[in-house]
Amino acid sequence: MHKLAVTYRGTKLRVESDQYEGRLLINGLIRARIKLTSVIRLTSTVQTDYEWHELIEGTIKQKPGKVTLALYANNTQIARKDFCSQLWSI
Repeated sequence: MHKLAVTYRGTKLRVESDQYEGRLLINGLIRARIKLTSVIRLTSTVQTDYEWHELIEGTIKQKPGKVTLALYANNTQIARKDFCSQLWSI
């Protein structure tokens, strides 16, 4: 399983994938999940402060031998991680 986690404005964000699906978790709760393909986008909104809402997006991109996970807040990348992977093929 591949995971990328970050705390953003007091909110715990995580995007993860296994060989079957990708998931976006916010404060430990699954907010979006989808069957894995070569490129997926998972989105949700979250209140990060009093009267402040953010559009959170997690992306999972798979290429032969490589998986890239990224997290965005309001279309600005806040975290990214590349993994070497030979386990799964789409």
